Amino acid sequence: MALSAKLVPNDALGALGAERDGLTSAEAAKRIEEYGPNEIPVIETPIWKMILSQFVGTMPVMLEVSCVISAAAGDWPDFFVILAMVLVNAALGFREEMKAKNALAELTNQMESSIPCLRDGQTQSLPVSKLVPGDVIHLRGGALTPADVEWLEGDVLTIDTAALTGEPLPRKYPSEEYGKLILSGTTVKSGEAYCVVRLTGTNTEIGQGQADIMADRQTAAVSVFEQRVMVVVNIIISLAVLDAICIVLVQGLVRNGFDEDFKGTLLTALSILIAAVPIALPLVLQVTMAIGAYRMATDHHAIVTRMSALQDIASMDVLCSDKTGTLTTAKMSINLEKIWTAKKEGFNAVDPYLYRAPNQELAQQQMLLVMGILASNPDKKDDAIDGALLRAWDKMKQEQGDAPGKMKEGYEQLDLTGFNPEVKRTVATVKRLYDDRKLIVAKGLCSKVMDTSSGGQDSGKLQWTCEECKEEGFLEMVQKTDQELSSAGYKTIAVAAGIEGEGMHFLGLLPMIDPPRYDTAITVRRLMDAGVEVKMITGDHLNIAIETARMVGMATNILPGEATREGGHTGDETIRQSGGFAQVLPRDKRECVLALQRSYELVVGMTGDGVNDAPALSAAQCGIAVEDATDAAKNAAAMILTTEGLSAVFGAVVESRKIFARLFSYVSYRLAATIQILLYLSILVYVFDCTLDPLYVILLALFNDVTMIPVAEDRQTAAAEPQHAMIGHLIGFSMTLGVFQSVASIIFYLCMDMGLVKGIESHTKTGHYPTSVHAQNAIWLQVSIAAEFLIFSARSPGLFFFSRPSTELFISTMLGNVLSTLLAVYAFPEPLDAQECLIVWAYDLCALLAVDLAKMVYKFIHEAGDAGIIDEYELALEDESLKKEDESQPPVDPEAKLRSVRESMKMMQQNSMRMSQKGRSSMKFFATGQQRSSRIMSQSSSMANKSFTKMRSSMVYGDDLRKRTPASIRFK
Repeated sequence: MALSAKLVPNDALGALGAERDGLTSAEAAKRIEEYGPNEIPVIETPIWKMILSQFVGTMPVMLEVSCVISAAAGDWPDFFVILAMVLVNAALGFREEMKAKNALAELTNQMESSIPCLRDGQTQSLPVSKLVPGDVIHLRGGALTPADVEWLEGDVLTIDTAALTGEPLPRKYPSEEYGKLILSGTTVKSGEAYCVVRLTGTNTEIGQGQADIMADRQTAAVSVFEQRVMVVVNIIISLAVLDAICIVLVQGLVRNGFDEDFKGTLLTALSILIAAVPIALPLVLQVTMAIGAYRMATDHHAIVTRMSALQDIASMDVLCSDKTGTLTTAKMSINLEKIWTAKKEGFNAVDPYLYRAPNQELAQQQMLLVMGILASNPDKKDDAIDGALLRAWDKMKQEQGDAPGKMKEGYEQLDLTGFNPEVKRTVATVKRLYDDRKLIVAKGLCSKVMDTSSGGQDSGKLQWTCEECKEEGFLEMVQKTDQELSSAGYKTIAVAAGIEGEGMHFLGLLPMIDPPRYDTAITVRRLMDAGVEVKMITGDHLNIAIETARMVGMATNILPGEATREGGHTGDETIRQSGGFAQVLPRDKRECVLALQRSYELVVGMTGDGVNDAPALSAAQCGIAVEDATDAAKNAAAMILTTEGLSAVFGAVVESRKIFARLFSYVSYRLAATIQILLYLSILVYVFDCTLDPLYVILLALFNDVTMIPVAEDRQTAAAEPQHAMIGHLIGFSMTLGVFQSVASIIFYLCMDMGLVKGIESHTKTGHYPTSVHAQNAIWLQVSIAAEFLIFSARSPGLFFFSRPSTELFISTMLGNVLSTLLAVYAFPEPLDAQECLIVWAYDLCALLAVDLAKMVYKFIHEAGDAGIIDEYELALEDESLKKEDESQPPVDPEAKLRSVRESMKMMQQNSMRMSQKGRSSMKFFATGQQRSSRIMSQSSSMANKSFTKMRSSMVYGDDLRKRTPASIRFK
């Protein structure tokens, strides 16, 4: 392991005679220059540079060039309008930069603390950020370990590693199992000792992970959708620049524009540049995202911390989900029916009269649980293990009458030694009341309860080997039973008892289960139907992970976490094809995310709750912190769930795809309108020598954008597959709409002198097509209304009249059209009359239908694999038929809980089969664009029968299940 190469070997400590005395100030100064301070370095960007950067880029430069051209031409009204656009764009960009800067500051915010440190032979209180490798510090109970340190001398320390490993079980340092290295971020529970600092800052494993998070958040978060949209915008603007240059050359050189009308030539080029810039694009995106974030928090119990996640989760291909608490309830319960009892001789030693019971098997199960209760703390009802035993005891008394209670009345707990992660068992001294004899009762890990020397001699006060272990085949029988229960998804607690001073007897196994949530199976199926592959990434046992996956309908080809460390293409392929990983280390989760991103270009979601999950949450485009997650996980995540389970994630997927549909409809509309205006204006200039006043173009851009702001609340449906903003599709779709709109506008222009517009003589008489002010008003009104109507086609997955827009969007669009009509009738010179306006409206409605039909032809040719939409009405009906359960408490009957899960899966499978049997409908294509059923098989599901054959033969998990973070780092 790379970490161990940086450490001084334990056996070399004795040779370092001066190490115990610490460093001198001069040595510390040299080392802080070499290793840096014990903190995460903060990357600061000056405010002035952030402000100036907002005026650099394709869109700002285009607007600035337009300002210069307006000023050069003396067109001051246009100049001030465009200048206002530049400033608004800069303000919005600066706001995004500041959000990123604040997120970085929040991540690296430190609560500066001090610690006793030996410097120059004297003990002094030193800020933890000043610690360097080689410093000797003094740790005592309650202290937070400020760096990765190695124990030198003093007491054996009891260290709480829950913040790192998620296990609320203290560890002893130094010890053979855990060594001398104490990781940063752990808490000293008891003892005092001197330790030498080994690693600081980002040299620790979790420190490097926090550096990765900072790198991820160094700049403002930009979603995949926004990045690709800007690529298309840049392409269009580049073409517009070339077009403007060509127009200047044609107008200036060919048509003598430089000599006769230099100002008019510049203004013509200006109109082309203005038409190319999607002026209100940032504003519409901001409003849409803000409303989406509000809906996500109120309707789907998900708080968005990175706005880009609203778009990215719509594109999510793979969701890497934790098991405990997300797929399962995190509420342990014991299945009384599956309690496994060993040989009756052991029970006879505990109670010689137990053989008198009429039902021997039931009596032994009752005695086994009684012994487990006697080895538990009755006050620890919230403890995962003791709480499960106490609840099972209450249930047994309720279901099986007075017998269990009377059986327990014959014993009294005298003392109890609590669970120790080294000995992995609790031991109680119990008095048998009828003869006052003392019993030793133990419960815990099966191997350590049968034989305390299993895995090496531990520090437990009492050591034993159960008498039954001496019998041939007994050990194998217990191991087989334990394996079978594990494969069925049960954790096991072993119980042994014996007379004090005599041999211990193995009594049996208590099976505990953390059942799936009532809606997990159906939620997983819905995600997979929506094209999202769900992988399980858990630190739990492999067999339990596999069985849980089977119960919730996930792929069962789950591999040990070590499989993620193969590296190279083989390792990435393993990650891609597997159904998930169990017994993972903190780095494994991030590696899973990075492998899926770099090798397969997938958009990855990751759920997590602990400090060790933070690097993976930050690396994922859709990092999701589940309910009750640590501050570190919340800071690294893009979304924080405020309710339990995976259903909130599916709700977020549905809502985010609606947001994506709103954004895509607006962006495709805006690009199509831009293409229409650019193409139409250019043809008017090149072919007909007809130029529009730049003010007309500015009004077109402003009206068409401002009236589209309600698209943020448009009534939309969620697509049934991940929504990736592919450049080719975006350009093709927008080009189809824009080109056919241009064709419609050109046809209108060519027909204006045929009676569509009054007062225009036929081009056969004049020798040219109309260029008068009155004709320009008609051109402007036709383009303006057609561009407004275009949103109804762009927003609909099928024909526009099958998809009803929101009331706000419809009213806004109609008001824009009415205002455009009023301007053409009352405000502009040489106005239009009512009849001309009615003709323009009727023509544009017919053009909308023609353009919409062209859109459907494009979708039929280029989107033949479209899966349509998620039918929320059917989901609502399914939810009504799904019996909701109270999961605030562990299930009283685990088997009934499992049956409920299986019934949910059966119903879900029947619904999926019924849906898949529905034939392809042409009407459904015209209404929703659907041409095939949704996907229901994930990549890993198709690989479920493949076996992994390249496992390394040995892997030690003990010390590797940890997180190392300098104690100076604080998360808010």
